[in-house]
Amino acid sequence: MARHKNIKTEEQEDPEMNISSMIDCCFLLLIYFLVATSLVSEKKLDISIPAQETTNSTPPPLEPGRIKVSADGSVVWNGDMTVGGPYDANAKPKTAAFREQRKMDTLVESLKALNDQAKAADTTPIVMVMGDAKAPHQRIVDVMASLAEADIHTVGLNTTAGEE
Repeated sequence: MARHKNIKTEEQEDPEMNISSMIDCCFLLLIYFLVATSLVSEKKLDISIPAQETTNSTPPPLEPGRIKVSADGSVVWNGDMTVGGPYDANAKPKTAAFREQRKMDTLVESLKALNDQAKAADTTPIVMVMGDAKAPHQRIVDVMASLAEADIHTVGLNTTAGEE
């Protein structure tokens, strides 16, 4: 008699493909493109198209205010009004003379007037601070504090080499 071996073979299942790593790659690409497209922003061009009618009652644009800080620390508003005298770097802090030289009430009042004019014209007040390269840094900080007190936040800063 012949011996028959009973060999049991496992039934083979249908082959499957593991796609979890492909799904991970797809999610990473999706996140990459979402982040990359949000970094690119369109710039708005401020172009005013001429109106057909000439009866427009829009006020002319407000001129920016100009503050000049010279090398000795004196501060001039709009080229003709001195609002802060020369800065004494040797003045002792916490003294009346030190506090007095840092106060620029005239500049704050002028800046508040500019802010009121801008609000009346429904625009943002702009101030340009032009400082000499040798101007005391504390004086620039005093001017910036005056701008903050007058609630003006659109400020440009320009330094010159003092050759004017």
